[in-house]
Amino acid sequence: MASLDTNCLLRWFLDDVPEQRLLVEKLLASGQPLTVDDAAIIEAVFALEKGLLLSRATVAAFVTSALASPITVDRALWRDVLDIWVAHPKLSVVDVYLAAKADLTDAAPLYTFDQKMVAQLPAAATVPA
Repeated sequence: MASLDTNCLLRWFLDDVPEQRLLVEKLLASGQPLTVDDAAIIEAVFALEKGLLLSRATVAAFVTSALASPITVDRALWRDVLDIWVAHPKLSVVDVYLAAKADLTDAAPLYTFDQKMVAQLPAAATVPA
């Protein structure tokens, strides 16, 4: 199965290079099985939020559009991540991703020294003494 990288996601989401967006859409419409690694989604979210200063709601809408496409991605995980990330503006997408993944894979608690995470994410816990 082939993969899409972060640049493909960004061109697709932003349509800032129309020729490249069309190529990505053509690839998606081809029926070829495609996957997107979680790291590529995290990087895209970071670029959209921190680099382009888009709101979390706008970024979440972009990623949600990817979840509706024929690509292979962990949809349940990303729906949880996006919901939690939008609701908790002081947490990074990486922190939310790690806690949500731990919760969905029965690997919770996610031990951390980050008290902000512990206070806001049920799957996070302080490292025991």
